[in-house]
Amino acid sequence: SFASGNLLFLPMGASIFSYLLFGFGVLPGIAIANTLFGYFFWDSWSGLGFPGFTGHVVVGSLAPIAAMLMMRLFNLSNFFDGQKLNFRHVVFLVILTAFINTLSKFFIYMSVLPIAPDPAIFFSTYLIGDMLGGLVFVYVVSRISTFLIKQ
Repeated sequence: SFASGNLLFLPMGASIFSYLLFGFGVLPGIAIANTLFGYFFWDSWSGLGFPGFTGHVVVGSLAPIAAMLMMRLFNLSNFFDGQKLNFRHVVFLVILTAFINTLSKFFIYMSVLPIAPDPAIFFSTYLIGDMLGGLVFVYVVSRISTFLIKQ
C-alpha cells in the first residue's frame, strides 16, 4: 500500500549524502538509483504508470536539491566547517527534505490513487521513514568514513 511507507528509508540518506559530497551533478545517478530501487525492491509505482514513477523517482531525486536550494536562500547551507560535517545544518537539511518529499508524494499519490491514502498513516510513515533513514545513513557513513580516513 502507498500509505504505509518504510520507517527507515535509507535511500533518502544516500541521496542527501551524495548531493553533499558531489554536488547537484549526481542527479542522473540518483534518478537511476531511485528507479532501480523503486522497481526492484519496492515496486513503488505498481500499476500507476507515469504518476507513480514521478512520485517516487522525480520527487525523491529532486527533494534534496529543493531543500538545499531553500537553505542556500536563507544562508543555512554551511554543511562543512573546514573538514568537519556541520551536523546541525545537515539535520535541518534531512528534516526539510523529508517534509518536501512527503508533501509532494502525498499530493501526487492522492491525485492518482483510486482510494486516497489516509493522511495520518501516510505522513507518519513517510515523514518518519525519510527523517530516520536520512539521519541514520548520514551519521553512520560519516562516522565510518572518518574512521577509515584516520586509518
